[in-house]
Amino acid sequence: MPALPHKDEETALSARDVVLVAFNGVEVIDVAGPASVFSKAEEMRPGSYRLHIASPFGGTVLTSGGVSFADTCALSQLPPIIDTLIVAGGDEPAVRAAIVEQGVAVWLAGAAAQMRRVASVCSGAFALASAGLLDGREATTHWRVCDQLQALRPQTQVLRERIYVHDGPVWTSAGVTTGIELALALVEDDLGHAVSVEIARTLALPLLRGGEHPQLSQMLQVQAAASHRLRELAAWISMHPQGDLSVQALAGRVRMSPRHFARAFAAETGSTPARFVEQARLTVAAQLLRQTRWTQDRIAERSGFRSVDALQRAFSRRHGLTPQAYRDGAPPAV
Repeated sequence: MPALPHKDEETALSARDVVLVAFNGVEVIDVAGPASVFSKAEEMRPGSYRLHIASPFGGTVLTSGGVSFADTCALSQLPPIIDTLIVAGGDEPAVRAAIVEQGVAVWLAGAAAQMRRVASVCSGAFALASAGLLDGREATTHWRVCDQLQALRPQTQVLRERIYVHDGPVWTSAGVTTGIELALALVEDDLGHAVSVEIARTLALPLLRGGEHPQLSQMLQVQAAASHRLRELAAWISMHPQGDLSVQALAGRVRMSPRHFARAFAAETGSTPARFVEQARLTVAAQLLRQTRWTQDRIAERSGFRSVDALQRAFSRRHGLTPQAYRDGAPPAV
């Protein structure tokens, strides 16, 4: 496996040259999302980052959405020492062409030793895998191709239910928009939580998720299957965890009897109202545990659990650990 800097060497790297690697057929959001995060960070903390968009041979790159990135830097012309390199993803033929035919994996294998950290968005993980950078590490990619990545590199432990994975100097993220969350995590690692949160607010993100969140959210799965009025109700529940979310109150919001509502909700969403409400509240609580230093009393109140005991029991049922263990970074039970 190509060498990457040890932790004690990272402090010696003062310049934060951030490189986003694109190629013909790249997914535009995989590049534009992280680029927006780092550009906002530079606006807030001038001198923090120098952003480069690179491609195998430089020049103009045509994305899968028809948008072009002009004047990209050729990989061979990048600065000799790179702080952070992020390989974007795309459809399989485009990724394969970039990795093999255009030599991204070979270049990456040789250049990785001069980088503080290496990352990927979506199927860009295949470039890291082909360069040997994922051997012996945990990683993730888009849920549709997790099995392919595992088959390609049995030496890698592919985590399918993660937004992003941080293993030493290597970071990998799931599909497309999770590249924004990966970039926010990288910025937080450099500049602190306050800067990351302010960027998230500027980008109007509804939630700053941690890497341990599942790729396919409960909310999205509900919205894919439920009728219009129950989709709207599910979104309202997630935005109002402190409210009265009893069956009676929720049934009243959609003008249904409690009995009919409970049956319809379970049939359309695959979850009872009580279970859905608890999961929505747990999502908020988990976010507050990881992103604030609030007491568990305050978190229980803000997430709708009303008491620390209720919060702890819900965490034990869902995650198999205590809120404090979750805050300290312990992985949820499988």
